[in-house]
Amino acid sequence: MLEFLTENYTVVASVTNIGTLLVWIFYAQLLYSSYRRQRLPRVLINKGVGDEYVDSPCLICNMSQEAVFVYFMIVKLKTSDGIYEAPMTDREGDELPESEGEITLRNRTRQGPLNSGECLEFVSFRRMIKRLLDSAELDINDGSPSAAGIQLHWLEVHVVSIYGPEHKPFGAVRRFSIEAPEEGQQVRLYPDTLDTENRRSFRYRRQINDWLKRYL
Repeated sequence: MLEFLTENYTVVASVTNIGTLLVWIFYAQLLYSSYRRQRLPRVLINKGVGDEYVDSPCLICNMSQEAVFVYFMIVKLKTSDGIYEAPMTDREGDELPESEGEITLRNRTRQGPLNSGECLEFVSFRRMIKRLLDSAELDINDGSPSAAGIQLHWLEVHVVSIYGPEHKPFGAVRRFSIEAPEEGQQVRLYPDTLDTENRRSFRYRRQINDWLKRYL
């Protein structure tokens, strides 16, 4: 064996060097993947107090390592009559303090920094549905359109944020299916997926720019 290694030293040395290089590449890839995973922003959208269905509050949680700046929020509602969308960044109506003297920038808007591990209590799903149907000039009764023949299909929440170390915005998106009630039952609402989708594609950033021009 020793004689074989001596006679083929060059080949053995080359194979050993290549093997060592592959091992280093493997560990470097593991380290890079771990670093990249830690640095990626992650915002979750969830339904708090789930058994309240449309009366449940929507929770926005920052699970990133650093703070994110919540830029704006868009909500979409699909009905049998079409898809409606509206911004939900600013508070309106009874969400504001009763006294004008108590109205500050912080309680007028949901825009602002959200620290790591912090949650923002968004409006209830019922309020989202109502604001969207109001913008479409449709009356609402107990979470459903009053007009006959119009059914609710799903509600989609988009939270556009900017992550501390990054300069490009990203979106957290989650869709909730709406179950039409039978007589005497309330409107039910369920998340379509177990997790929130975080979007960073060029196409989605074009959509963000379009929203900026229309709503901000």
